[in-house]
This record gives sequence, structure tokens and C-alpha cells, in this order.
Amino acid sequence: MRSHGVNGLPSPVSSPAAFKHSFTTTTPVYTQAMGVCQRLIPGQQSTDGAGGHSHTQVEGMLAFARCIRSHGFTRFPDPTSTGELNHQMLAQAGINLNQPGVVRAADACTSFTHGVISRGMVARFIAGE
Repeated sequence: MRSHGVNGLPSPVSSPAAFKHSFTTTTPVYTQAMGVCQRLIPGQQSTDGAGGHSHTQVEGMLAFARCIRSHGFTRFPDPTSTGELNHQMLAQAGINLNQPGVVRAADACTSFTHGVISRGMVARFIAGE
């Protein structure tokens, strides 16, 4: 959260629920950081309450997909409404993760996700982790 601009955040407490109640705000910076970081809190669901990704995360993933398409991979699919994007979806779209240029495009497009997707996440996804 601090690395996403939330200053004055207290150190975590013993339980995720207690932490969530120890520091709550509705500022845009906090809301965006929580959208990116909530998945890191043990036992937490996404902020949409449906078990998928938060709206902010899905928006970042959509921006990533648009960027990949702009780099010449025009059949790169959008994630589902819950943020799912898997190897099968890419294979069905004819995207080969070992194809030259896919990793370069993905690395270039991480900056469009506002921290939702990192280069490390791309590497782990490509490796099948």
C-alpha cells in the first residue's frame, strides 16, 4: 500500500479484519492501492465481493490486453468480467506464449496496468506457474 502512495499506513495487526478496520479511507489513492494490493491480504476476497478480481484489477487487465493487441497480437483476448485470463484462452485465440515478441510486448504493456500486472507476474504466467 505504501509503495502505491498510501502514506501513514499503520503496520499490520494480527488479523486481516482488524487491519482493515484499523485504517480505512475513501481517498482515490487509497482506493486504487487497495484494488491492487487487496489480493495480498490473507483470506481476503476481491473488492467486488464475487470472488474474482476488483474492478481496478480488471480494468488494468483490460488495458494490458488492449496494449498487447496494439503490439501486433490482434487476437489477444480480453479477460473475463471476473478477471480470468488463462493459457487455454490464449491457445484458443492462437496466441503462442513462446512466439517471438510476445514477452517483449507483455513487458512493454505492464506499465499500462498501473501496477496490476508486473513483469514478474508475466514471467510466472508464461512459465505456467
